[in-house]
Amino acid sequence: MLAIQLSLFLFGYLRPSIIYDYLDNWPISILPIVLLFINRTYFKNELLNNFLFGFLIIIFSTFPIVLMTGASVLTTNSFDAGFQNFELSEEVNHLITIDIDGSLNLEFFDGSGYIVDILNQPGKTGFPEALQANLGDPQPIRLREVSTDRLLQVRGWKLDLGNKTNWAIDILSFDSNYYLDSPNLNEAKLIGTGKIFLGSNLSSGDIVINGIFNVIVDRKLPIVVVGKADVPANWINATIGYLNQTNGSYNLKVIVEDGSTVVFEEGE
Repeated sequence: MLAIQLSLFLFGYLRPSIIYDYLDNWPISILPIVLLFINRTYFKNELLNNFLFGFLIIIFSTFPIVLMTGASVLTTNSFDAGFQNFELSEEVNHLITIDIDGSLNLEFFDGSGYIVDILNQPGKTGFPEALQANLGDPQPIRLREVSTDRLLQVRGWKLDLGNKTNWAIDILSFDSNYYLDSPNLNEAKLIGTGKIFLGSNLSSGDIVINGIFNVIVDRKLPIVVVGKADVPANWINATIGYLNQTNGSYNLKVIVEDGSTVVFEEGE
C-alpha cells in the first residue's frame, strides 16, 4: 500500500500532507502497526495478525482517497484555504495580478467578484491570499502566496472571476488552463505555459501572450493574431496578422511576444 501511495505522489495525485493525517489519526494508523509488530514478535496470534493486516489495508486505502477527493474528514483537507469576494462594484475596473511558480486554472462564472481555492494536488505553491486596494482605476487586486508548510503546499490555485465585473488580468504561472469567455475582460497578459481557451462570448482588449501555449479559439470568435505563431492552414495571412475569418473582420487582437512558442487551434 505504501508503494501505491508513493506512486500516486510521484505522478502528481497525492499530496505529502497525508503524513500529517496519519500522525493526527495515530490510534487507527500507527497504533495498529505497533500492535502488529508486538504480536508477531511475542504472541504470534495469527487471527490477530490477519485482523490487523485487514484493518491497516482499509485505513491505508481510504486515507488517500479521502485526501484526493477533498473531503474535510482529514485534517489537511479541513484547512480553509479558499475565499471569495462577491461585493466588487460592476461600475469599477479591477486589475488582478498573480505571480506564482505553480499552476492556475482560471474560469468565469455568472456574477460579480471572484472565488479563489487551491488545486488539491502536490506541488510547491503556498496557500493564496488577496491584497486589495479601493483606490485607483483600475483598482488592483493582488493574489500572492502565504508562507505554507512544505508538506501542505499544492500544485497551484483555481480562480473564478465574475463575468459582470470589469477585469484586466496580469498573470505569470505554469502548466495552467485559462478559459476566457467573458464580455467584460478589458485586457489580459498571460506569461508562462499552458492552454488558453477563447470562447465565443469573449469581448476584450488586447490579449498579450508570452511563453509556451496552446490556444483554442471558438470558430464564432473573430480574432487576429499578431506576432510569430503556428496557426491553422485556413487562416488568412494578412498585413495586420493572421485572421481566422475569411471576411477579414476581427473583434479581438491576440499579440504573441517575441521568443514565444504559441500554437493556435480551432475549437467547436
